[in-house]
Amino acid sequence: MARRFFRSWVVLSAALGIGACDGPQTMEQVKVTMQQTDAALTQSLSGWSARMAGSEGSAAAISKDTVSTLVVRITRIEFLPKEEEAREADPGAWIALDLTQPVIVDLMALPTEGSSPLVIASGTVPVGNYGDVRLFTDSAAIRFKGPIELGVAFKFEGNTTYQVTIPSVEQTGIKTDAEFTVEAETDVNLLFSPTATFLNVTGTGTGQVILAPVIRSRPQ
Repeated sequence: MARRFFRSWVVLSAALGIGACDGPQTMEQVKVTMQQTDAALTQSLSGWSARMAGSEGSAAAISKDTVSTLVVRITRIEFLPKEEEAREADPGAWIALDLTQPVIVDLMALPTEGSSPLVIASGTVPVGNYGDVRLFTDSAAIRFKGPIELGVAFKFEGNTTYQVTIPSVEQTGIKTDAEFTVEAETDVNLLFSPTATFLNVTGTGTGQVILAPVIRSRPQ
């Protein structure tokens, strides 16, 4: 009788998952750093940006040397596990790196390659392979060094702050296509390319600037 009860308990346990020993996820410390690079990075512009450029303003390429500051306020950083890449449109597939407060970064003032990178955030995430990082911002602004025209009636003045709209940033953030493995004390190194970013800048007649910061990861 005891043996029969034991076999029944094993079957029931397997069916219900009782005694399964996955255990808690192993967490490790991660630092997210940023640098500026002159390397040619593929520009990432959404269809939304193209529609905005065609309907509300005029797109143009400008030199990075005409820009004084490009400031973004980062409110959230999320990692996408490799095994979840097929579900990247699902917000539940992403793992958030907790920020105690928003991080304000002037992308034009980032250290260049060869210098020590700027640490923008740190925290713990589960160990494993990741296929993307995205940065969410709630505001961005740009200042030009001097007067500049972007093909619209509105003339952008130097040393004046203008609001920047980043395409789809509220829904999908700024994606970086980062691939990395989180192990002990992992650094996730992100590279901002001003040259690629300013290949397509849209100005509107109301003084708004539309652009997509081009940020990619340095291979581990």
